[in-house]
Amino acid sequence: MSGQAVELALFCAELPTLRAALSASPDRWRLLDRAVDAARAGAPLTDLLRQLGIAMPDDVDRESDGSRGGAPTSNPLPFAVHLNEGFYRCPLAARPCDRRQDRGPGDPLPTCHVHGQAMRFEPI
Repeated sequence: MSGQAVELALFCAELPTLRAALSASPDRWRLLDRAVDAARAGAPLTDLLRQLGIAMPDDVDRESDGSRGGAPTSNPLPFAVHLNEGFYRCPLAARPCDRRQDRGPGDPLPTCHVHGQAMRFEPI
């Protein structure tokens, strides 16, 4: 798993929160839009996100006890068996992102916040 794929996964998962937090700051909102455009183009995000004050995997790993590794997963179950017997993944065929998301019964279909598309189900 590449650092850029993890970075994109973290960015995708947090994008709705970032949009809400930066909505009152036009300058930071424009910078966030540039980061979204860069993510869609497959360009590195590190410099743009650091300008926004967002720590990415390399920054976090240096500041933590090392327990924050692995692919970002939204709504992880506390055990190894996943009820769906799979995960929802990046909707793009090339899968440039390592984000995985579980979906509970009755939950809406998970969405890629970068590309604005439904995520694809991938069986285990």
